[in-house]
Amino acid sequence: MGFINLRKLTVIAVFVLLAAFSVTVVSPWLANPENHKHTIEQTDEKIKTVMALSGGAAATSATLSLLPGDMCTPLADQLAELAKYFLLILSALYLEKFLVGFSGFFSFTILVPIALAVLAFAVLTGRESYFKNAFKIAFVAVIIVMIVPASVILSDMVYQTQAYKVDTALEEYSELEIEGDSESGFFNEFSTVTTETVDKITSYLDSTLESLAVMLVTSCLIPLLVFVFLIWLAKVIFPSNVLFLDPASSEAIMGKIR
Repeated sequence: MGFINLRKLTVIAVFVLLAAFSVTVVSPWLANPENHKHTIEQTDEKIKTVMALSGGAAATSATLSLLPGDMCTPLADQLAELAKYFLLILSALYLEKFLVGFSGFFSFTILVPIALAVLAFAVLTGRESYFKNAFKIAFVAVIIVMIVPASVILSDMVYQTQAYKVDTALEEYSELEIEGDSESGFFNEFSTVTTETVDKITSYLDSTLESLAVMLVTSCLIPLLVFVFLIWLAKVIFPSNVLFLDPASSEAIMGKIR
């Protein structure tokens, strides 16, 4: 009996040490922004780009709304709507930047110690069913830690192939000059917008739409797809449901502990 208790206590002590190591060493390391420089730098670059695109769309829309007549009103309305979508992308990027450090901190400060505590309780009580919950919690922790870095890497790969579209929109905005025909050279109720100006605004609107699509895919859609892919990949790699330990495996583990 003493030998069995000693073996169980040894295993539980190892779990306690692992939990302490997770909280005091791994968690602070993952939460330190210095250890995520590449991810943060890439996210900051995207934030600057989105802010430039959003500001350009909003400024152009405001300028067009001041022009006489209603010829440019549809263009102004469309650009104003695009600015709203860019705000959504900007929010997603700031959330991603926040999760870079918080995901590791949350996983290794809360989830991993909880999983180890459940394992210790399973060893202490001899209930094999608790192994299932422990491995489920541990799996969720791994997914949370991996999702942000994996999504950033994949987003960068996709973004680099379409970056020229975003650069084109920014370049067109910097060269955009809204001009009109009037004797005084200034816009008034008798002014008319030149056809060349309308063509430039339309081209800029098209480029901004393409840029919006690129940023939506790389900043919003890809992180979601990465999460789904990680879940699917885990189920494909492991012969049984990765969230649960099959009876044979749990019985083998409990046999060694006993």
